[in-house]
Amino acid sequence: MVPALYIAGDRDLVMRFPGMDQLIPSLTRFVPQLRGTIMLPGCGHWTQQERAGEVNAAMIDFLRQL
Repeated sequence: MVPALYIAGDRDLVMRFPGMDQLIPSLTRFVPQLRGTIMLPGCGHWTQQERAGEVNAAMIDFLRQL
């Protein structure tokens, strides 16, 4: 029941797992306090290394809203 933020890259192979196209839109069923979903275009699995600036900005914005 804690606030959460989901950040992923659209080129992450995990996003191609069967059922992910249905899981991501329904995350709030499993994570009731989900405050947002961010999909980084052109980004792979290592989001924090590949897009450090965008991930940091998203996390800071998320934390400021708490």
